[in-house]
Amino acid sequence: MQKEQIFSAQTVDWAIEKALETLRLDRDAISVEVMDMGRKGFLGLGASDAKIRVTYEVQESVSVQPESKPAEKPAEKVAEKPVQKPAEKRDETPRLVKAAPQSAKSVEKPQPPKPEKPAKQEEAPRLVRAATGEKPALKAAEGKTEQSAPEAAPKQLPKAKPMPEAAWSNEAKTAIAFIDGLLVKLGVEGHAFVTDKSEPDHLRIEIEGPDMGPVIGRRGDTLDAIQYLTSLVLNRGTDDHMRLTIDTENYRIKRAESLERLARKMAGKVERYHKPMTLEPMNPYERRIIHAALQDYRGVTTHSTGTEPGRRVVISPEGGRKYNGRRSSKQ
Repeated sequence: MQKEQIFSAQTVDWAIEKALETLRLDRDAISVEVMDMGRKGFLGLGASDAKIRVTYEVQESVSVQPESKPAEKPAEKVAEKPVQKPAEKRDETPRLVKAAPQSAKSVEKPQPPKPEKPAKQEEAPRLVRAATGEKPALKAAEGKTEQSAPEAAPKQLPKAKPMPEAAWSNEAKTAIAFIDGLLVKLGVEGHAFVTDKSEPDHLRIEIEGPDMGPVIGRRGDTLDAIQYLTSLVLNRGTDDHMRLTIDTENYRIKRAESLERLARKMAGKVERYHKPMTLEPMNPYERRIIHAALQDYRGVTTHSTGTEPGRRVVISPEGGRKYNGRRSSKQ
């Protein structure tokens, strides 16, 4: 079941965070449509809050009730059956008495309820067998899950291999010295090294340490800032531009996979509900990942809107009118 709510705040980002805190949902579980970007105004005059429409799905709890009712019905039927059987046998005894009015036989014949006891005893072991039959099934399922965990472990991305320091170029040494000094200033324990995947025109550097959370930052903001500053130092005073990629704990690859999953999920919602979805602000590299992931996705189109650093990707139904906000252009 799909529901919608409208939230407003000073900026669109704050409105999204307010919606996530209110609904207690993850960012991937909601779709955001920007209704009003808001205005800053001049000295507080003419300012207006940004307004967004949040769409999310709520699971219905009606399906839980019919499961408990069928479980109670067989129990009631089993309780009713043994009550009806002795009633039928009581009706048979007077017939036998009429046919043979012997007092001894009439006393001996009401004893048929005795075979019911072994029947009950047979039912009990059947229940035990059924219960014991479930346990090995659970154990087998647990065994499968235990086996699936080690199978997922080899799929983890391998760690970057360092390049021998003797093969480092002067540019690489300059970049490593700057990054190590920056880590000391930030109070982060770690060091940088050049990976063996580096190319003459593309330098790849890996940062390694016990806790790389402060280096990555919120959605990779700190890591992108370190890469930007290092690129300025590396290409300062040179005509040839050296490309630079800084990573830690394979964050770049994991982030790209997460963005591709988000793009496909939002594209499915756009195709289902025929409404455009606006994603969170992203840098040009992450926006290119979204555009590339949905390039061959039928039924939807993508375009970017807004200005840096608040530029966003909008996923729209194919053939529909694009949501521009103030202005839009292709990435």
